[in-house]
Amino acid sequence: MANIRKRGDSWQAKVQRKGMPVLYQTFAKKSDAAVWARQIEASIDRGETPDEVGPMATTTFGELIARYQAEVTVTKRSARQENYRMKRFLAHPMSKLHLKDLTTGVFAGYRNERSKSCGPQQVRHELNLMGHIIRTATIDWDFPFGKNPVDLIRKPKIPPGRTRRLIPGELEKMREGMEKSESTYLIPMIEFAIETAMRRGEILGLEWRNFNFRTNTVLLPMTKNGHPRTVPLSSKAMDIIRSRFGLDDKRVFAVTETAVRLAFDRLMDRIRIDDLHFHDLRHEAITRLFERGLTVPEVALISGHREYRMLTRYTHISPEELVKKLG
Repeated sequence: MANIRKRGDSWQAKVQRKGMPVLYQTFAKKSDAAVWARQIEASIDRGETPDEVGPMATTTFGELIARYQAEVTVTKRSARQENYRMKRFLAHPMSKLHLKDLTTGVFAGYRNERSKSCGPQQVRHELNLMGHIIRTATIDWDFPFGKNPVDLIRKPKIPPGRTRRLIPGELEKMREGMEKSESTYLIPMIEFAIETAMRRGEILGLEWRNFNFRTNTVLLPMTKNGHPRTVPLSSKAMDIIRSRFGLDDKRVFAVTETAVRLAFDRLMDRIRIDDLHFHDLRHEAITRLFERGLTVPEVALISGHREYRMLTRYTHISPEELVKKLG
C-alpha cells in the first residue's frame, strides 16, 4: 500500500508490496506525491516488474529538468540565463530518455555535439548544470542514480584566460571614432571601466542612490559572485560620474546591455581595432592598479575577487615596469 508523509518542506510517497522492493519518491506537493503513488500501484497491479515501475524507468530527463526549473531555478538570481539553458536541454532528444537510460555515453555525446558550435566554457556550464540537476534529484528527490554520469565524463579544457591590453593610442582612436556618434555614453563608460575594473553589467546597474559623494565610494548591491561590495573611486572616476548628472534620475548609464555591446562592436569595426572585447577593459584596469603599486588585497577590494589566486590571470606586469622598480 502507499504511504505519504511530510518530510521537511517536501512530501515523500512510499509504495510497499509483498515481494517487491520499496519504491519511494519525494515531491514539493502532497497532491503530486499521491498521483505518483497511484500510478506506481496501478503499474504493479498490471504485473509490471520493479525495473519497469520504479522512478528511473517512469521519469524522463525532460520531466526532471522541468521539475528543477520549477523548484530550484526560480530561486536563483541567474534564473533568466539558466532558463535559456533549460530550454536548450528540453529541445534536445536526450530529454525524452528515461532516467535509467542516461549513461555516460549520452552526456559525452552531448559534449562532443556542443563543442562543435560553442566554446569550452559554455559547454562546461551546461554540463555542470545537468550534473547539478541529477545531484539534486538524487539528494532531495530520492531518485536512485547511484553515480552521477555527468561527473564521470571528461570536461572540455578551458584555454588560458585572455590577457589583451590596450595598445598605446587605442583609447585615443576610440575617442576620435565616437566624435560623431549618437552613442555619447560609450566613451565615458569605457573610461569608467578602465578606471574602476567594473564589469559591464555592474556599470549598467549603477544607481545614483548608491553613491556616497562624501567618501567617493559606490555600493554594488549585487555582483556576479553574489556578494555586494563597496568600491572606492578615483578622482577621475568621480569626474566621469559627475559628467552624467541630469541625464537620468535613477541610473548613471541608462542604456541596455545589448545597446552597449552593439555600439562597442560597431566602434571596433569602424576604427579597425582587432580582438578587443569590453571585458578586456577589466583586465586592463586591474593590471593598471597593480602597476600603480596597489597590493593584492587592495586590488581585490576594488575588483571584487574573493580568491586572491584568481588575480594572477589578470595581472600582466611588463618586464619594463619591473626594471623601473628594481632600479
